[in-house]
Amino acid sequence: MMRWEIDINNLMKPLICIAGQNSIAVNGLRLVIERYPEYRICYIPSSADKGVNHWQSSLIKKAKEWGVQRVDLEDIYQEEDLIFISLQYSEIIKTRKFKSKHLYNLHFSKLPKYKGVYPAIHSIINGESEAGVTLHCIDDGIDTGDIIAQQVVNIDIDDTARDVYIKQSECAFKLFEIYLENLIEGNCFSYPQPALGASYYSKSSINFSEFHFDFNKTAFEIHNQFRALNFREYQMPVFRHWQILQTEILKEKSTQKAGTLVDETEAYFVIATIDFDLKLTKDYYPALWLACEQGNVASFNHAVSFIDNLDLRNQNGWNALIIASYFGHVEIIKKLIKHNVNINITNYKGTTVLMYALSFFEKTGNNAPFKLLIESKPDISLRDDFGKDIKDYIVEKSLNQLLSVIS
Repeated sequence: MMRWEIDINNLMKPLICIAGQNSIAVNGLRLVIERYPEYRICYIPSSADKGVNHWQSSLIKKAKEWGVQRVDLEDIYQEEDLIFISLQYSEIIKTRKFKSKHLYNLHFSKLPKYKGVYPAIHSIINGESEAGVTLHCIDDGIDTGDIIAQQVVNIDIDDTARDVYIKQSECAFKLFEIYLENLIEGNCFSYPQPALGASYYSKSSINFSEFHFDFNKTAFEIHNQFRALNFREYQMPVFRHWQILQTEILKEKSTQKAGTLVDETEAYFVIATIDFDLKLTKDYYPALWLACEQGNVASFNHAVSFIDNLDLRNQNGWNALIIASYFGHVEIIKKLIKHNVNINITNYKGTTVLMYALSFFEKTGNNAPFKLLIESKPDISLRDDFGKDIKDYIVEKSLNQLLSVIS
């Protein structure tokens, strides 16, 4: 761990500390660097950040690239001229330990509603038509500090938890962008949170591994339960051993007991509810990805008929073409190319399909997948998070016979 090193030439300049994770923290740090390059700037990552990109950018990785110093909370407690900004920081802040009073947080809800965790999920489960973000002062409570500013985003009827989170993340950055100067200059007006309408949810409020759907509800309420759990990078809702891609409230009123299976096809289930029937669309992406791994053309053809976006990536950042390329299944690669998939798709670390096909060649000596991909004219200049392109890896692995293939 690097310690905070005081530059004698910067003693009169405030210290700006960005603490947090994910795209909101990365974008926030970038904005601070752009607007206040003369200030002292540091960052504190959340414990979940391991220094590599996942479906969102890593604050640790980006801060290293930008040359920003990493510190611990203990390093900044005694800083009097400190502006501390929490952007999805996961640790509890004890304000009494800080000399500075300029401690701020961006919370993903319209406070005083939805203090605590999983605000997007709980907003959907509770049937809200809007969510929000709140910039507030940090006190010793959980999201209880005085409010500086708020903005609202709509929750559309088919929005999933992921959709709402993305909306909130984009909205939060805009709010941060607007109020950053006020935070730095210390001239923010704030007001206490009202007690009425407040709500709080802890980590134990939802057990994702053992979530039980309550089917003795209206179609709207059950629809909300399913879309609230729809966040592919973390979990998907399951019904009768099928992941559910989406749900739809039908016009037909239910005539059977709530929770009864009314109909099942290859594509969907229909269940009865307290009022209207509800359609649950089956998620064929796991079947698609498994077919690409196993080279099962029949299963691939079947799954594809139920899928719209073949470029969608799984939790690990792999999509159908990446999987088929890594396992060297030429027939499936051909079919994917005919479906006009993105030949330049990468995983979360920037690894290209050519790099995966290169790995297959290295293991087996079979260059057919690599040559097939080259015929589709991918961008061979793409570099991964290590700054390397496909030529670099060919040379590094002493597979120079492939240089003529890509030239």
